[in-house]
Amino acid sequence: MRVVIAHDFMETYGGAERVTEQIALAFPDAPVVAILGSEEVAQRMGVADRFRSLLPERPTLLRHYRLLTPAFPALADRRRLPEADVVLSSSYAFAHRLRPRGGATRVCYCHSPLRFAWTMTDRYQEEWGGGPASKRAFELLARALRTSDRAAAADIDAWLTHSPNVAEQIEHFYGRQAEVIGAPVDCDRFRPSWSAPADYFLFVGRLVEPHKRARLLLDAFRMLPEERLLIAGGGPALDELRAAAPPNVTFAGHLDDAALVEAMQACRATLFPSRDDFGLVPVEVMACGRPVMAFAGGGARYTVVPGLSGTLVRAQTADAFARAVRRFRDDGWDPVRIREHALRWDARVFRRKLLAAVHRAAEDGLPHGTGTVAENPMP
Repeated sequence: MRVVIAHDFMETYGGAERVTEQIALAFPDAPVVAILGSEEVAQRMGVADRFRSLLPERPTLLRHYRLLTPAFPALADRRRLPEADVVLSSSYAFAHRLRPRGGATRVCYCHSPLRFAWTMTDRYQEEWGGGPASKRAFELLARALRTSDRAAAADIDAWLTHSPNVAEQIEHFYGRQAEVIGAPVDCDRFRPSWSAPADYFLFVGRLVEPHKRARLLLDAFRMLPEERLLIAGGGPALDELRAAAPPNVTFAGHLDDAALVEAMQACRATLFPSRDDFGLVPVEVMACGRPVMAFAGGGARYTVVPGLSGTLVRAQTADAFARAVRRFRDDGWDPVRIREHALRWDARVFRRKLLAAVHRAAEDGLPHGTGTVAENPMP
């Protein structure tokens, strides 16, 4: 069975790239094609020998590719992948639109329906909208992307995703049923050190998209001068956030895997203020035996168990996270039980489920778009 793996944007090594890395391990002979990506990230994912970027790897393009959002649907629709029996897309934006020459079964592992068009339109508009004319243009673009994205979704034969949270979105926005197979965490790499934790709280994430909410934590720790926060991650917002940070917040920048694991192992707890569709970071931290304080929205509702693996913060505000940090107690957390909980998402479990789902889709040989359709999809 010839498989081609399609990915959105590999400009940095984040959660989606960790998932695609595991997808590539499940299909070790499959070419990996991104709309845009860098050889450096492909090397870190272990796919450099079979990787291709549809757009040229240029530093300016890698930094500012989001400005091309209106053009990406047409680009993805027109470019062709290598011939295949199955196209397996790892998509949160446009990768599920990619198709090969000739026919193929198309399976989408969906991290999230296009956030710009569906779940975060208001947030992106606040970030990028500008004056009334710009806001109007933004609204028209979002509406056009919704129409185009829904039409592209109809051509997918089988939908897979990581959590009930996104399965609900796929049904609501696309009118399709998705199989929940979880998300992969390398629990051999992310493991406890069994040493006493250090004296800092941790935030890990890309400092690029508005929904990560790192600035919220800066405001929280401004109210907590006696506590320390370490921020691990890179991105365009790094310099801006560093300039706005109080003195008890330290920026580590982008960490390699070994340094990231050490930071997770040694933290008192990791803070996760965003509403992610799944959120690999909380599970990675739990695999290291440390608790997580997460906003009670999105995928964290399904991965963080209060009292066992962490706490859920009911409001997405600086005050709410400051209160949660003040209430935090270092004792009472059992690293063994926390790690056992995280093992539900071990990468080996994920790869078994993925392989079974893709083989079922290929054997079914469904014509494009004939998978299960839910009633009354969102207009």
